[in-house]
Amino acid sequence: MKNKLFKTVPALVLAATLAAGTFAFTACGDPEEKGPETQLPPGAQIEGLTDKPLEGEIFADYTKGSADAMHPTNGYTNGSPFNNFWTTDCVTYDGGVMKLHIKDNPTGSVEQFTEYYGGEERSYQNFGYGDYEVRMKPAKKTGTASTFFLYTGPSDTNPNTGEAHPWDEIDIEFLGKDTTQVQFNYFVNGVGGHEYMYDLGFDASEEFHNYGFRWEEDAITWFVDGEPVFKINGSENVPIPSHESKIIMNYWCGAPAGEAWMGKFENPDELAPEYEWIKVNSQPAWGEIPEKVEVEEFEGDWTTIDAISTTFDRSDNGVGTDYAITAAEDGKSATVTWTKAGNYDNVNFDVTEAAADKNWLHLVLENTGDEAITGRINIRNTEANATINQYGFGNGSELSTAIGEGTTVNLTAGQKMEIEIYYTDVADTVEIMLDSLQANAIDLAGSLKISDIKLAKQGDIVIPDRGDNQPVVINGESIKFANNAYVITTDTEANSIDVTYSGIGKESWQNISADVANIASTKNIFNATVTNNGEKAVKFRVDILAKNALPGAVTNPDADTPRHMACNLSATQDGQEAYTNLQWGGSEFTVAPGKTTKITVTYDTRYSPTQLQFLIDSIAGTASESNSGDITISEMSFTGEGAVDPDIGGSTTPDTPVVVPEGDPVPLTFEDQNITPAYTLDKTTATETLNMQYSGLAGNAYAFVTATDAAQYLNGKDTFTITVKNNGTVAVNVRIDIVGSIKDGNSNVINQSAVATGGTGIFTDTDWGGTKLEIAAGEEVTIVITYDESTARGAATAVLVSCDSHRGDTNTYSGNVTISGFKFTSSTAAAE
Repeated sequence: MKNKLFKTVPALVLAATLAAGTFAFTACGDPEEKGPETQLPPGAQIEGLTDKPLEGEIFADYTKGSADAMHPTNGYTNGSPFNNFWTTDCVTYDGGVMKLHIKDNPTGSVEQFTEYYGGEERSYQNFGYGDYEVRMKPAKKTGTASTFFLYTGPSDTNPNTGEAHPWDEIDIEFLGKDTTQVQFNYFVNGVGGHEYMYDLGFDASEEFHNYGFRWEEDAITWFVDGEPVFKINGSENVPIPSHESKIIMNYWCGAPAGEAWMGKFENPDELAPEYEWIKVNSQPAWGEIPEKVEVEEFEGDWTTIDAISTTFDRSDNGVGTDYAITAAEDGKSATVTWTKAGNYDNVNFDVTEAAADKNWLHLVLENTGDEAITGRINIRNTEANATINQYGFGNGSELSTAIGEGTTVNLTAGQKMEIEIYYTDVADTVEIMLDSLQANAIDLAGSLKISDIKLAKQGDIVIPDRGDNQPVVINGESIKFANNAYVITTDTEANSIDVTYSGIGKESWQNISADVANIASTKNIFNATVTNNGEKAVKFRVDILAKNALPGAVTNPDADTPRHMACNLSATQDGQEAYTNLQWGGSEFTVAPGKTTKITVTYDTRYSPTQLQFLIDSIAGTASESNSGDITISEMSFTGEGAVDPDIGGSTTPDTPVVVPEGDPVPLTFEDQNITPAYTLDKTTATETLNMQYSGLAGNAYAFVTATDAAQYLNGKDTFTITVKNNGTVAVNVRIDIVGSIKDGNSNVINQSAVATGGTGIFTDTDWGGTKLEIAAGEEVTIVITYDESTARGAATAVLVSCDSHRGDTNTYSGNVTISGFKFTSSTAAAE
């Protein structure tokens, strides 16, 4: 063997730009620069601190190179106020330190919040209360942040409980515009605003210093060079983060929305924060450090192997990607040109015959254009619907490969790269995604030559166990599931399938699916029994996919159809209502270890249902994490008479009049408490009518205006009424939350149901929270929300209103709405 390398098996990267909100705006501060002499957050203490020094053992020692317990983040963006796409190329280990970098992203854009690449490193495991310390030197660069923090959020699903975490966070953050200060902050269930700027008395960018914090159940104490300098004392009115979190360090630059806080970023350079070590005295609560595996280079001589002839083709997902392919007459090479790319479109070619008994692919890619190209190579087994790359090399250096998602390549203008990729299973197709690793098509011109396609064998051919995967009978028809990255074993006698899996990325959207068009089109309810045979909770989603999408589904502005095509209306689990997302699609369920559950999904036949899809342990988490499990799906059937419920998600039709409670409106004081103010409010005092204007607001900003003085009216009642007038020229998506005092499950929102005098797609999410609906331009809608103070989420504390920023996409929105008619009544008043 020429050479042996070692690496950690990479987990799946996202197959689409992630909705922020899922990934939260980690390590962000307040745009107002708060000095130590300004207003302190509640519970703060800066004098008389006698806390003992931090304790801990070395957890990550970068003086010796990379750390097994940590890994670079790769393949997605957090959205505004970040303006960078995380990539492993921006994390380096050199000279006894880890460095995080910011680089130009030639295929990014400020509209997508990906104008630059950024570096982030995070732990595989989640940790609880304890001491955390880092030795670091931040970068002195305006418009950037160098950080060390703990974070958890809905991307973390606790395997012991099956519950997704809220957004909890504890921060140490340096703004590059002034590294003589350090900012401390924390979030509890997504609520921040606790920033404190501490004057260091030295420039942190010049030398290494120690920074850390002690996280206790009732307090957080921050330290600098071993001395306690700032403390938050928790109380009933000052909650402290309480959920196990990941250790994260990142270096990022701000989008325009963050410039007022951190300054404007310009011109990436060699400046980078440097980290020597991390110390921790807390044991991991859950999560696993992947074992290292042996990676071997190809030992043969490619020059002695003939290039194959093949047929080149292209995919088209309807977003306007314009790949033009000019293939050589002998089929041994092709040149691809484009001026627009996106939605993970690809150029592909067939290797079925040549790859029948091979396990290495060789090809040469040459960037013949004037701009850099970012791409991904996927070696595919199409029958299994699986990408089978294991690792690869480009010009002798290892390339980033995500199991199940392919090998990433970056080519500068004029660069030529010889690529070798090892794969398992049997290959039949090779896909090359060119500047298309984003959900929407954007203007990116490029030219690439593909040549020297060769295949070879080295060692044994590894064929993964895919089970027997025989059809099951559903409603009298023989139905077979495509098994993707899962192993399906069929019990024909029990008419069930057993699905086992390992290494499934938590945000990979991997699935098993089957064609059920003939059955589903005449029914409207899907039923199944699911048993969790594993040792950890399993979270899965069921989609009834359709040719058309429900009103209100998230749409792709460059496509003719919405991005998500599930026609689910509602769901139950063991007779109790389960969460169905009408905006993004699908019904979600969680099954505890050793438990069996019965589920139903009600769907709308008007949208032409075609497929039944299970996304198993692949819908919630972080791309760098993976799941293993074993479930049995049985008693699958379709019932119902094919009837449809016109009240999608509880929306109101003209045939169902809304009774608006009587009573006089009361004044409320709404405040914009976002990191960077998202809305312009015409009043900042108590008012019965408030105008809200906004522009350039990201669809994944999750920005609200909040009325905390509503508590005096909310308590003891159960109905809130509000009128919303859309003064703009385009439709506005509005979300209204009544929040309780206690975080329970996924949220502290206590909305139970809602009706409206107009609007479309009204939906109340009792899992994550909030009542949402679309309001047309010029339309005025009165919304009546019922809430419940008797649940585990506690008494009502505030009313929150969001416009367009909870859509979960990376588009930007502008609007002008007026909210008024704030009434608080009991349900008996609403019924009169």
